[in-house]
Amino acid sequence: MARSGAPLKAVTFDFWNTLLDAETAGIRDRRLTAKLGVLAEAGFDVDGEIVRGAMRHAGQQFDRRWRENQYYGAQHAIDDIVEQLGIDASPELRAGLLATITDPDPAHDPKPTPHIGEALEGLRSAGIRIGIICDVGLAPSTTLRRFLVGHGLLEYFDHWSFSDEVGTFKPDPAIFDHALTGLGGIAPGEAAHVGDLRRTDIAGAQGHGVFAVRYAGIFGDPGRAEDGSDGVEGDAVIADHADLLAALGLA
Repeated sequence: MARSGAPLKAVTFDFWNTLLDAETAGIRDRRLTAKLGVLAEAGFDVDGEIVRGAMRHAGQQFDRRWRENQYYGAQHAIDDIVEQLGIDASPELRAGLLATITDPDPAHDPKPTPHIGEALEGLRSAGIRIGIICDVGLAPSTTLRRFLVGHGLLEYFDHWSFSDEVGTFKPDPAIFDHALTGLGGIAPGEAAHVGDLRRTDIAGAQGHGVFAVRYAGIFGDPGRAEDGSDGVEGDAVIADHADLLAALGLA
């Protein structure tokens, strides 16, 4: 269903699997390879599956904290990984392991989702303010900005609300309010949010009175019965950003 009602003044975007494609970037495997290299340089010959298990443990810790709206960043993950590995890690080794998350090889940066550049250009041409509302994972917002710069996309955004800077995750209304205020005091009824996750993006936007577009072009989120997100659906659903302007009533 295309958006109607009050004139649209602002559109915000989720980051992962909405702006950039995390599904095909091979981030976990690349982080594993980088960590094994750092460990080997420090004299630790650790089996790859053991390191993978430690990384999986850190990922589970992040997921639990995320759902509880508690921050768990790269440094927390490295501390947990070192503890899981049971090694005596020097400050230099910890810093090297941390860099595998915060400063990955630019040659392996994640790619933009299809047609996102054209969609952003269309919104800008229509005079729409554009923002980001992102639940940051282990990679901090500084790293995510670098990814956008590398693809020439950061310049499209008038404001960003990264959870590690705002201090809260979606679906908390506070992060949506932070974005709309930063975009110029936009009323919720004059805004739309585009994202892939039902619990955070869709329920969060709708709970704040913002038109919610579920982008299913990379990840078709089924939701979860445990939190009721399997019953949440976008006001519009698209599988290609080429259809975004029409879903927003702009084409």
